[in-house]
Amino acid sequence: MTKKRIFIIIGIFLFILTSLRIGWIVLHNGPDSPQAINGTINLSESPLPTNKPISLDGEWEFYPNQLIDPGAFDQNFTPNQSITVPGNWNAKAEGYDTKPAYGYGTYRLKVILPEVDHSQYGILIDEISGVSNVYINGRLKNEFTDLPTSPNQFVEKIKPQTMLFESNTNEIEIVLHVSNTNLRFKGGITQPILFGTDKAIIKESYGSITLQVAIFVVITLHSFYAFTLWFMGKQQQRELFYFGFMLAITAVISLVDDDMVIQLPINIEMYHRILTLLMLTQGYMLLKFIEAFFQLKTSFIKTMTVLYRLLCIGYLVVPFHYYIELGFIWYTFHFLLCFFLFKVSIIHAQKGNDKAIYILLFITSYTSNFIWNALVNADLIYIPYYPFDYIISIFAIAMLLFTQHRQAVHLNKQQTIELQKADKMKDDFLANTSHELRNPLHGMINIAQVVLTDESTSISAQNKENLELLIQVGQRMTYTLNDILDVTKLKEHTIKLNKEPIQLHAVCSSVLHMIHFMTERKNVQFNLHIPSDFPAVYADEHRLIQIFINLLHNAIKHTDEGAITIEATSHNGMATIIVRDTGIGIKEELHEEIFQPYGQADSSVTSISGGIGLGLSICKQLVQLHDGSISLQSSVGEGSTFSFTLPLAKEDNVKAPNVVAANHLSKSISYEQQASSKKKANVLIVDDDPVNNKVLLNILYNDYNVTTSTNGNDALQLIEKERFDLIISDVMMPQMSGYEVTQHIRKTYTLSELPIILLTARHQIEDISTGFRCGANDYVSKPVDALELKARVSAHINVKLTTEEQLRMEAAWLQAQIRPHFLFNTLNTIVSLSEIDSSRMIDLLHHFATYLRRSFDVGNATSTILLSNEMQLIDSYIYIEKQRFGNRLSVEWNIDEYSNIYIPPLTIQPLVENAIRHGVLQRAEGGKVTLEITNQPSSVKIAIIDNGVGMEPSFAERLLKSSTAKQGIGVSNTHKRLKKMYGNGLTIETFPNQGTTIHFSIPK
Repeated sequence: MTKKRIFIIIGIFLFILTSLRIGWIVLHNGPDSPQAINGTINLSESPLPTNKPISLDGEWEFYPNQLIDPGAFDQNFTPNQSITVPGNWNAKAEGYDTKPAYGYGTYRLKVILPEVDHSQYGILIDEISGVSNVYINGRLKNEFTDLPTSPNQFVEKIKPQTMLFESNTNEIEIVLHVSNTNLRFKGGITQPILFGTDKAIIKESYGSITLQVAIFVVITLHSFYAFTLWFMGKQQQRELFYFGFMLAITAVISLVDDDMVIQLPINIEMYHRILTLLMLTQGYMLLKFIEAFFQLKTSFIKTMTVLYRLLCIGYLVVPFHYYIELGFIWYTFHFLLCFFLFKVSIIHAQKGNDKAIYILLFITSYTSNFIWNALVNADLIYIPYYPFDYIISIFAIAMLLFTQHRQAVHLNKQQTIELQKADKMKDDFLANTSHELRNPLHGMINIAQVVLTDESTSISAQNKENLELLIQVGQRMTYTLNDILDVTKLKEHTIKLNKEPIQLHAVCSSVLHMIHFMTERKNVQFNLHIPSDFPAVYADEHRLIQIFINLLHNAIKHTDEGAITIEATSHNGMATIIVRDTGIGIKEELHEEIFQPYGQADSSVTSISGGIGLGLSICKQLVQLHDGSISLQSSVGEGSTFSFTLPLAKEDNVKAPNVVAANHLSKSISYEQQASSKKKANVLIVDDDPVNNKVLLNILYNDYNVTTSTNGNDALQLIEKERFDLIISDVMMPQMSGYEVTQHIRKTYTLSELPIILLTARHQIEDISTGFRCGANDYVSKPVDALELKARVSAHINVKLTTEEQLRMEAAWLQAQIRPHFLFNTLNTIVSLSEIDSSRMIDLLHHFATYLRRSFDVGNATSTILLSNEMQLIDSYIYIEKQRFGNRLSVEWNIDEYSNIYIPPLTIQPLVENAIRHGVLQRAEGGKVTLEITNQPSSVKIAIIDNGVGMEPSFAERLLKSSTAKQGIGVSNTHKRLKKMYGNGLTIETFPNQGTTIHFSIPK
């Protein structure tokens, strides 16, 4: 939308608002009446209107600083002066020509009415700056009897007063005693006083109050609506909260301002403070609403927030007689607010945001209301209570919310259609993939069975056991593929049941035999409490086996030790089959969720449940197809009980089930090859799935001594008792994940001392980075490729063994002036980066090669080398250390240009290394090392500065004089070489916890 069109819309809307406001003023203005002159207003020439009051404007008699008894006027009392009503007496009355407007006085007006039979009248006093006593024909008509006459005598803020009275004469005397002891900026009668028949006054008064109450109800309902939407949206839409808060404040203002539907029992000072803070917060909430709605990020809002807080503090603590001085800042705040909101809304409207138009209309209405109220507060104009700015503002936001709702509904419909399409595509893909996988899988199973049963071929016992394991794994995968196919069939209602009488005992016995291998290395016992003569059930045998397998598989996954029990009862033609376990249990709030497709009890890394979450959903639907039902009773830590019902068979001729028992695995092979145990590295495999343990064992047992464990706690105990060269751990394990196992190991062993390879079916970047952060050396994705796993295991074990060999050669490395741990840690860093950032690994290798080349450079045996060569060594060293320690190490270079400067070899690098290792890295948060090379007239000054832990000056002095340092190039050695060559050695400036500066000079 163009800016021109936007301004046209604003102009038209502003014209409508202004026209409505002016029309409202004209509508509520009473009939033209003569102005009061010298304390008298003559209304005798025309009858008094019965439906509208008139304003008693004009010149009233005024007696400053006097509270005159109305009866005194009968004694030919001479008036002091006249004053215009309405008006501020400190600018228009003698004795009140300077601020502040504190004071008191008496107003008097005589009203001459026409000779009519009507005798019931009333007056409406909208606002008097202070408090007043009102006398009609000498009678007191309100509650104030003793008016305060000195400043700072606080009284309550008085609401507009309506007074009805009776007069049998055509002359009415109105006397007002007015006192202002609190308001510094204005005093006296500042708003018109309305006079008329009792009906006209009541209509005017109650009409205004009714409008205020109506506005309060409407605004409160919208506020409640906004808060409800915010709460139901889980507090994601902050703009709804701010909008609801702003409306709530507006509703409160509508009750305590204008006609003051609710009169607070507080004094005038506190009333003005509270009202000002409410209006200020109303504007600030509007700003926060726009910020959240348009998702703004600007420093202006922060500035306005500071200004808002300062104003709030000011209006709370500034003495009340200085209150008016804050008005300039108050109006500045609102002016900047309106300008900013207009600017933001126009920009977003130009960008095509249709919702910005509604916001723009809302802000226009808000600004119009603010400007008119400012005119009223300045006593430049009088307007009766006007509700339409609020109504129009709410209407604009209601249209905005309606538009948002309509767009959300439309978007939901589109997304629903897209999700349905995606769901159908997913089901088709899974079904097609399952069909494609079934044939090669069955082919592999068949080939394995042929080889296993071929009597003409000699197979070792171990290979025979491996083939049996292969068949079992293939059958488990077949069940998963069947589940995927069944999900599609169940959705499309294409499953046909072949029901017949089935013996439960026989089916359960066969199923237990089929799945018994799943409990290997688990202390779990199966209990079958279904008698062989239990009545037959009428069911599809294949589907009944599928139900049992899924329920038992679920029980096994959730039970580390204890028992899994199957029992059944019969009643009223239905059999109730119960599968009970003593596992970890399931939270009550998840009982319904786990029966949904792809629903699982827990999907975190420590989850015991695995698979794809189809088993229980398929069970439920298959049971329902058998005219039965399934239920769950479980609580955390107390196991789970699944119960399902099936109809009993009515036929007498019960068929024996055609169940083929699967081959049972023999006992596992030996985990260690004793004959070569001393020559092989020791590997620990940690996986909660016994089948996975056995597969990994078969891959590695020929080359390594392999030990397996089914949980993290047992693995940690094994590591404490035995020595291992490598750990292979699954990530998704019960009780303790692979990440947690790694973190526990790293508390004792470094990356080089005990390498860890993590296994998982997930290979997203966040999983890999989490593994390395926890301390893993490598990451291998499932399903594991045997050749890849062997290669990675071999590489890490070789690195570990090589590292150990290097430790034995530490003396030789010291002679070459290289710290062995630095070398080993660098190698480990290279190995770690090989999997997550190959480019960083290449850069690190380059700098490491430079470091080694410079360290072993034959030139190091000479007396001096070029400074540039030393700087290359330092640059490589620092790069390596920054890769290891990251943000803990910061290095700053302050180096003047230099050329052909020679220094003793290995002079600066050891000092930099000392500053890093013994200075900044001794702090948990690390620190900064600064290297300065400064050209001076006759020398080059070199300084190494760190903000590390520092040391005592006495210790630094002993360090320079030490004669017990190891052979090498430490601080003492460097100091001695420099002193011997140039006469001056190192200078150390240091103090505990204040860092260290080491500097020396090299002559040019």
